[in-house]
Amino acid sequence: MPVAEIERVVDERLQPLALKHLSRFVIPFVRRSGARVEHLEPGRVVCRMPLRGNVNHIGTMYAGALFTLAEFPGGPLMLATFGMQRFIPIVTELDMRFERAAKTDVSVEFTLDAEEARRIEEETLATGKADFELDGALTDAHGEVVARSRASYQMRPRRR
Repeated sequence: MPVAEIERVVDERLQPLALKHLSRFVIPFVRRSGARVEHLEPGRVVCRMPLRGNVNHIGTMYAGALFTLAEFPGGPLMLATFGMQRFIPIVTELDMRFERAAKTDVSVEFTLDAEEARRIEEETLATGKADFELDGALTDAHGEVVARSRASYQMRPRRR
C-alpha cells in the first residue's frame, strides 16, 4: 500500500475512531460527566450525556451538564473533519435556550457540510483564523427537544 494511502486511512478512519473513544478523557470534567461520543466522522458528531450523575435539586438534568453537552462535541467534530495536526478550534461564545426539563439521557448532533468546512480551512490558511457557528438541538430519549444551542467558534492554526 502506498504511503499516501496509509496516511489517508489513518486520517479518515483511525483518527476519528481514536477521537471517539479518547475525547472524553482530554477534559476531566467531561469524563466525570459521563458524556460519550456515540458517532464521529468528518462533518458529523453525535454525543450523549447520561442523566445519572448529572441531576439537579429537582431530579432533572442539571443546566451545566446540558451546556457541556452543547459545547464539548465541537472539538471532536473539528478534529475529525480537519485532522489533528493543522488547526485548533476555540469556542468564543455559546447561547442556550432551555425548552423543557430533561428527565432522561440527552443527545446532540452537530454537522458541518463540505462547503462550510472548505471555507473554514481556506480562511484559516489565508488569514490565520476563521469564525463559524454550530447549532444544536439537544434531545431526550424520546426525541423531544429539551434545549437549543448556538456555539460560535474560531479556528486557528495549531502552533508547533
